[in-house]
Amino acid sequence: MIIGMCLIGGGAKGAFQGGALKRFHEANIEPQIVTGTSIGAFNGYFVMKGSYNELEKFYIDPNEDDFNIKLGMVIDNSSLIDYMKKLEGVNQNVKEFFVNYVNINNQELNEKVVNVKKASYEKAIDAVKYSSLLPARLKSDRDVEELIRDYDTKKLFDNFKEDVKNGIYDGYNLDGGILNNNFLEPFKKYNVDKLIIIGLKDGYMPPDYIYNFYNKKDIIILRPDIKIKPRDTIRFEKDFLNLMFERGYVLASKCLSSL
Repeated sequence: MIIGMCLIGGGAKGAFQGGALKRFHEANIEPQIVTGTSIGAFNGYFVMKGSYNELEKFYIDPNEDDFNIKLGMVIDNSSLIDYMKKLEGVNQNVKEFFVNYVNINNQELNEKVVNVKKASYEKAIDAVKYSSLLPARLKSDRDVEELIRDYDTKKLFDNFKEDVKNGIYDGYNLDGGILNNNFLEPFKKYNVDKLIIIGLKDGYMPPDYIYNFYNKKDIIILRPDIKIKPRDTIRFEKDFLNLMFERGYVLASKCLSSL
């Protein structure tokens, strides 16, 4: 059976995917085709490497330095990428791993897609880095604690749209979720027997177009069973990460009989 897996973006909520991925691995359920956006691209890289223990450690026993938020034009993700660079090995089950990111040129946003499995090491790392790089140019001076407390995705993206029109972000490569957080397009070409979609919002539903290519019985949707708040996107706190990991693990266990 060919299994596909789509890992939706959502920042710190990606711990939910981490728990689900660990549980699937324990049950010998490995995807052959993987797509990832933002934190989903980051998590997908662990799957491609077969580094499930490292993924669990990242979310269950986090090092504060790994989540040191720095502001500028973007929410700096270099500490996450540095952690990812340490991974070794390869998951022979994964045949294709696609990530998307947004390139900005002449005030226009263009989606770029990279097959990380087939890319050079440098290009693979860059693709995941870009895919998980959120814009965060604030209109007033605010410290990190205030940003975390009052994180407002809509306000930040409204500011971002204005900045794009003014050419401020020309030349940047940024988070794939800006244009396409439901990165399901590769599954039009690569048909799979079961498609697992791991969303990061309570009530998450995939776009309707995917049902033009798959029957509902062949799509498994995992989503948090707890209320998600906007600030949870950057809530890189141990208690929250542990909770999300645990919920992902438990809910993945409940759907094993469908695979």
